[in-house]
Amino acid sequence: MGQRKAARRVSPHTGSGQSSGRSTKSDTGYFERSKQPLEILALVAPLIVLYEVGLVFALRTSGGTLTNSAHEGLLRIFTSFGIDAGRFSLPALALPGVGVIVVLLVWQVLSRRAWSVHLPTVGGMIIECILFSLPLLVAAQVITRIFPPALVGGMDGLGTFGKVAMSVGAGVYEELVFRMVVIALLHTIFVDLLRWKESWALGVSVAIAAALFTLYHPLRLPSGGIDLRRVVFFLAAGSAFGVLYVVRGFGIAVGTHAWYDIAVVVLLAPPEG
Repeated sequence: MGQRKAARRVSPHTGSGQSSGRSTKSDTGYFERSKQPLEILALVAPLIVLYEVGLVFALRTSGGTLTNSAHEGLLRIFTSFGIDAGRFSLPALALPGVGVIVVLLVWQVLSRRAWSVHLPTVGGMIIECILFSLPLLVAAQVITRIFPPALVGGMDGLGTFGKVAMSVGAGVYEELVFRMVVIALLHTIFVDLLRWKESWALGVSVAIAAALFTLYHPLRLPSGGIDLRRVVFFLAAGSAFGVLYVVRGFGIAVGTHAWYDIAVVVLLAPPEG
């Protein structure tokens, strides 16, 4: 997904620059191809499907279906506009995922790019997401040692697939809300309305989005005090995801977030029992 630079806007609809004709995969390098809508869709759509399957088979409890707050908030927005999933023969919780796919397809139509996916680029994006998650894993370990106790919790009752599904859902919908929506909206206000310089607008937008991302997470200790460890970590993680979004696009931000969460709650979690 391209980002705003100089005279361009940070929005889902910008890429490596618009031309009067259709661009092809061969006339752009990996860096730009990885920010194009169909490549992002090829990376993100399987994550959306995995999360939807998890909602049906792994995240249902006697008290309802477990989901993340970003996904739930998006669902409420659809409901407030009178959009009912049942009218489209869709599961009740599927509207946010369908919305992400529709946004990417509309972006593809407006971009006038060729309707072909460069699969080697998608493979490179997956590798890139794994590599970008490593510094976050290191940072989490460092922060945990400075501000004990452990960082991770809240999924103790879930099986492995449920934890993976929750991790993927957080990656997709938290990045959609806090990066694609918040950063793009703030950037529009700062650049188009307040006439800020591009660098200042992007920097402040990323910082505010990181702060909102931090406040979105529970930050209090059982004693009622503020958990400094979580504040520091989520500020750092939110800033990192924001920079990734601006520099590498929505797809890489989503994949990195999802893979980090999977690594923490599944691969690095201590054995139960």
